[in-house]
Amino acid sequence: MQKVLLSVATAAALSLASFSAAAVTQNGAFIGVSGGQSHYDISHSSFSDHNDTAVGVVAGYRWVVDRPFSLGVEVGYVDLGNMKGSETYTSSVYDVDYRAKFKGEALLVGANGKWDLPHGFTITARAGFAHSRSKYNEDYFETSACCGNPEFHYRGQSNDNGIYGGLGFGYDFNENFGITVTYDHYALKAEDITSDKRTVNVGVTGLAAEYRFW
Repeated sequence: MQKVLLSVATAAALSLASFSAAAVTQNGAFIGVSGGQSHYDISHSSFSDHNDTAVGVVAGYRWVVDRPFSLGVEVGYVDLGNMKGSETYTSSVYDVDYRAKFKGEALLVGANGKWDLPHGFTITARAGFAHSRSKYNEDYFETSACCGNPEFHYRGQSNDNGIYGGLGFGYDFNENFGITVTYDHYALKAEDITSDKRTVNVGVTGLAAEYRFW
């Protein structure tokens, strides 16, 4: 019985070792998709709903520089969802309904690194430049018994450059495919939120799936 157990344990260890070896990163191209929850942070603003869904796609190439470390370059796109605000006021004379929405998205160019841990686990990092496009909408509706029903609508858009960075902890099922739990941070510049230009910080917590071409 001990011999059987020893044989089974040996076979399992060899299988795990071979599986881990097969999952080691090689030189080659990759493509990844990601999704998660975004959280906007901007000072001195009246937005009340700071959370939404973010999605992104990235492609690049990675080189093994000193195993188990590899470095690469990447380009991509991310939709960071919306930040929203609303306010309703009712009196005996008039009613006011105010709504505002800010949407952020960016084109990405940067570098990435990967560290292959034992048993298929990985640590990843990324950083680079984000060329952002922000859209800001305001809608104001007033219902008055004496002075008509005035409305105000504003649509603004701005483009600027910022930075991004992120960390991830994942698992490679084989040498071609892996899934990573990620946190990415985007520091974007945007106008027309508080009548000036300021940094909009967006954090995204989510999952990323990567397919590698060797």
